[in-house]
Amino acid sequence: MTIEFPQITSFGTLLKFAQALDQTAADLEDQAAGLPALAEHQAPLAAMSRKHARRVGDLERLARERLNEVVLQPLSGMARGEYLPPTTLPDDAAGILGTLAGLEDLSARFYGDAADRAVNLLGGLDRTFKRFVKEDRKRAEALKNLAQ
Repeated sequence: MTIEFPQITSFGTLLKFAQALDQTAADLEDQAAGLPALAEHQAPLAAMSRKHARRVGDLERLARERLNEVVLQPLSGMARGEYLPPTTLPDDAAGILGTLAGLEDLSARFYGDAADRAVNLLGGLDRTFKRFVKEDRKRAEALKNLAQ
């Protein structure tokens, strides 16, 4: 899987990074859902994958419809390297679930930081990102519970 993660220098690149992050989560959760070692968790993993894939579409639509005025606005304080997700899964079921939970935690941190920088922007972008944080934290907790 080769997904490009741009440097985060504007709200446009922040949205592209967000799309890449959610696409990676969707791909890894979908991959995990198909593994025999995680067959008992196939349904929740597949549902998580679909939610991330849906979010990718929501982010694309958001960028296209509501943020034309701010996508070029400079952004600082979010270094790409702080948010790079894993792109492969380990071999054991517990390791896979731990990796996916960590990815959800990383995504929540990314969207929390993005929300802090999106305050007072068009369309309540910070509220959207805060909703993503809650969703990611909920999925991370669910993954941690599956691993037990």
